[in-house]
Amino acid sequence: MYKSALSLCVIFMVARAGLAAAQQPSAWHATATTEVTSQSVTFSNGEATLQGTLYVPRSRRPVPAVVVYHGASEPLAATPLYRHLSEGLPQIGVAVLLFDRRGTGASTGKPDVAYQTLSDDGVAGADAIRKLPGIDPARVGYWGISQGGWLATLAASHDPRAAFAIAVSAPLVSPEVQMEFAMSNRLHILGYGRPDIDDMLAARLKLDGYFQGRNSRANAVAALAGIEKRPWYSQMYLPRPESVAADPAKSSWRGEMDIDSFADVARVRIPILFILGAEDPWIPVARTVARLRELTPTHPLLQFAVAPRASHLMMEVAHEQMDDASPDQVAAEAPQSPAYFMLLGSWLEKTLAAEPAEQAARRPRGE
Repeated sequence: MYKSALSLCVIFMVARAGLAAAQQPSAWHATATTEVTSQSVTFSNGEATLQGTLYVPRSRRPVPAVVVYHGASEPLAATPLYRHLSEGLPQIGVAVLLFDRRGTGASTGKPDVAYQTLSDDGVAGADAIRKLPGIDPARVGYWGISQGGWLATLAASHDPRAAFAIAVSAPLVSPEVQMEFAMSNRLHILGYGRPDIDDMLAARLKLDGYFQGRNSRANAVAALAGIEKRPWYSQMYLPRPESVAADPAKSSWRGEMDIDSFADVARVRIPILFILGAEDPWIPVARTVARLRELTPTHPLLQFAVAPRASHLMMEVAHEQMDDASPDQVAAEAPQSPAYFMLLGSWLEKTLAAEPAEQAARRPRGE
């Protein structure tokens, strides 16, 4: 969703160079210090069968592992956004499980499901790799970006075996509040003023009010119809007026918009890291930081950091456009922020060096 001509040029140059080096033997080729093996992993959650790949550094002892949750627009394991995990984390001794989100790629299942189900998909992946001989079952955790950050915190709050969680660009506000913030910024970037922003927000309020029982469907439909002909409507992630569900109980909108990520994080009692971008127009970073500060006095294992110059996907974007995620854009998106890489790697090494709680609980007293 985020790009600049210069950054795309750099990404493609680096990607092409890396691909050429990998495919063409040369006189200056050297073997990497850490050997990484990959293996196919298949697991299930309900009716869905998920297909993934586990990247494992060769080690004489079982290694910790990270299960990766997807961003909303990046559902495939092969998306470049996740390459830094499969290529980078094994170099510091951490295995990585990437899988195609349900209903995409090689994975089956209905894609339009509740966040809880999507979170449970990742937990099923964690359960599957815990059984493998090269993985330390006591040190399996979660990483997620954007929507995936919500899923990672949700998994951390209900998976009793979770060892840690990392949430990148995940706001501690409801999805509806996040979308109000993001779409206001989107209209501003497109050059529209306060009247259009207010009209968009008023229509969202009516739509949300219908699903929460504050007003009728007719009110919501009329509000949407009032702005449907605006040139920006298709970019606001709003439904067509005629497609608004007749029965709120059968719509996924209400369940998604009312998610309380703050409450999920408050329940987490394992190490958890939030990394946010200083230049992220998609989520209210300042408000999220304020809410994280509320939790830190009673949650000593919670840490957070704001990466300078970083966008929503940890890129450095000169002229933010908040473009829709076309296939070409998704293929070019990958983290660039030096601060992000250092925060992620240093926190993981420090966290995983500590003895897992369940191992410590089994130690004889006084040992």
